[in-house]
Amino acid sequence: MKTLITGSLKLDEAEKEQFAALGLEITYQQDETEPVAAPEQYELVICYELFNANPIEQFTNLKYIQLTSAGMDHLPLAEIAGRGILLHNARGVYSVPMAEFAIGGLLQIYKKAPQFWQNQKEHKWQRLRGVQELAGRRVCIIGAGSIGCALAKRLQAFDCQVQGVDIVPVDSPYFERICPQEELAAILPSTDIVALSLPLSPDTIQMFNAERFAQLKPGAIFVNVARGAVVDEEALVAALQSGHLQGAVLDVFAHEPLAEDSPLWDMPNVVITPHNSFFAESNREMMFKVVMQNLRNYLQNS
Repeated sequence: MKTLITGSLKLDEAEKEQFAALGLEITYQQDETEPVAAPEQYELVICYELFNANPIEQFTNLKYIQLTSAGMDHLPLAEIAGRGILLHNARGVYSVPMAEFAIGGLLQIYKKAPQFWQNQKEHKWQRLRGVQELAGRRVCIIGAGSIGCALAKRLQAFDCQVQGVDIVPVDSPYFERICPQEELAAILPSTDIVALSLPLSPDTIQMFNAERFAQLKPGAIFVNVARGAVVDEEALVAALQSGHLQGAVLDVFAHEPLAEDSPLWDMPNVVITPHNSFFAESNREMMFKVVMQNLRNYLQNS
């Protein structure tokens, strides 16, 4: 099978040999923005944003896509589904670092880490009252996929009470229960922490708006490692400025990079990172394992 692998998948020579051993006829193209020569020849493609610069309609024989990203919202999903193309994302590759990032951000807010860091820079010895515990918090994770489950597992170890919300049934030992999305309004008023780890879709754009923030328990903390467009950013800013939200942990934003004049930058109760939560030293190894396993399964069943 003729296979195109872009530079989004980092491979050393030994890994390339493992791909060759699968019996694939492989072409490597480093730059995804460059035109693909004779795209109609490829049945399998491993990429990230290849189809932004190379219309998928040109890949007339395409049967299989492996993404190197967890998110799939940048793809022409209707076209892919309509043509019966098998689509895999990087499920599980980034779950652990993203879950650890979320917990790290929560601990920064509860333990007043930004204030302590500022005092350290100023060589200022000052005890701070009001330091809080993560233990015992009621958490609602919206999106109980691999990232949501990884986060729930770690929060459970902190003795948190973790509920999930998802549009499909999920069987996971790390949640006390997983509810349909219709029950979200009933859950939020008793929630101390709400964490978003759901995909972006037409149904989830600005899912968290002023109405949703108003439903949240006063003093709650908001975490978003999903997609920025899932949140009405103006409503989030208003909820933080009013004090209704105690704080927020934000790795994604509606427009990236975050505008320099965004009020979020200067809020001491907000942890901001530049869409960085998925990075870890294990990414490359995990990605190779996931891609190879998916390919082997596909080839065995073809």
